[in-house]
Amino acid sequence: MIRYTIVSTLYRFFAGTFLVVVNWQIATAETGGYWRLVVSTLLSYVPALAVPLVIRRITMSGQRLTVLSLLYVAVVSLAVSFLVENATALVVANFFMWVGFFSLEASWESWFNEEKRRQDVSWASSVTMSGNQAALMIGPLFAPAIIHLVGTRGIVLALTAGFVLVAALSWAGAGAAVVADTGGETEAGPQAKPAAPLRLIATFALVWPVLGTFNLMLPLQVSDRGAGLVTVGIVDACLGIGVIVAGVVLARAKLPSAVLSTLVIACTLVGGVLWALPAGGAAVVTMALSTFALGAGFGALRIALREYTATHYDSAVTSQAVALGNAAAIPTLAVVFLVSGAAQPLVWVAPFLLVIVMSYSFRGIRTWKTSLKT
Repeated sequence: MIRYTIVSTLYRFFAGTFLVVVNWQIATAETGGYWRLVVSTLLSYVPALAVPLVIRRITMSGQRLTVLSLLYVAVVSLAVSFLVENATALVVANFFMWVGFFSLEASWESWFNEEKRRQDVSWASSVTMSGNQAALMIGPLFAPAIIHLVGTRGIVLALTAGFVLVAALSWAGAGAAVVADTGGETEAGPQAKPAAPLRLIATFALVWPVLGTFNLMLPLQVSDRGAGLVTVGIVDACLGIGVIVAGVVLARAKLPSAVLSTLVIACTLVGGVLWALPAGGAAVVTMALSTFALGAGFGALRIALREYTATHYDSAVTSQAVALGNAAAIPTLAVVFLVSGAAQPLVWVAPFLLVIVMSYSFRGIRTWKTSLKT
């Protein structure tokens, strides 16, 4: 689990930095920043439609799939380094990048479930999630300084090398484990993989819409309030800090679903109120506190969801739920973006509202699972 934590954290550092750089380039283009970013975000989720079909047929281990996906991401990142000044080309390249990102989301979860037998799941889930969020926090903070030194193309090339490094560190033993269990095969053929519960898929379907709407609104709102990429990095970092704090709390406390749901909703509402405050001299502070509260609520949900699935479902069911949930995120995002396009100043409402809905959805999973045992 130690190596898994290290390589997944490095990956989040490089991926988070890449997304901030690309989204800022698209959002600050001379014309059509909002709708170009909307198209880019929606296209980035289209690959999720194909991922479920691929995942259902994969027989390699989650670790090996991670390595192959990282190498693919490195190749696309290299291509992006030559397109940084062309916003339209970046939209297209970003689509291909997300093919790899979605494959990695499923493979990381599968690899985590393969490792769960060796560690206490609650502790491991909190530590890995906190480490991942710390990496997502640090990358955007240093991005402006790195760009100042080496330029936009230079930072993308450095990120390409970073993805290759993570793939190399993940390689050892990648072919040792296989996700599919062939031990139960008989003359009649292999056993069918168990289907992921619909409630579990529905909850995973809200994870990416929260992140997608946040990634859309952050550069747009910061730009509209007269700030720059440094502010984007600070505010984005506070989201990660909130997730880390949630990880520390959940590592020490076992909260009932009702209590967890109440705390998540409270944090999210506080964050929404702070973001709605009039922009002024303390705008950066209020935005930072707002995203901290959002991160605490969203992070608590993700950690609890990850721990719950690792405890109650095997890696095949988890991978299927993640993949199908990602596919279901596309229509959700499309509706949210269309509504936000009609009221662009209120685009910030979406991530806060979606976290509240996700909280109720996760609470429903735990209640439903408990009722099956009685």
